[in-house]
Amino acid sequence: MAEIRMAASRALALLSKQQITFTTDRAEAIAELCDGAEAAIAAVRDMATGAALDDAALAAFMDENGKFL
Repeated sequence: MAEIRMAASRALALLSKQQITFTTDRAEAIAELCDGAEAAIAAVRDMATGAALDDAALAAFMDENGKFL
């Protein structure tokens, strides 16, 4: 979680240095990115805190999301 927070802080710092006009579309895109990150974290948390970590579910998650790594 600390790495995610640091990455978000670095991204916001970079954005603040740019001459970017924050339009409604850009704000919505950033919000969608945050929602997606929260959903991924929740999915991993749910798998890890379940009664038994399901290897098949973990493998499916990695197969589906590994292409983004």
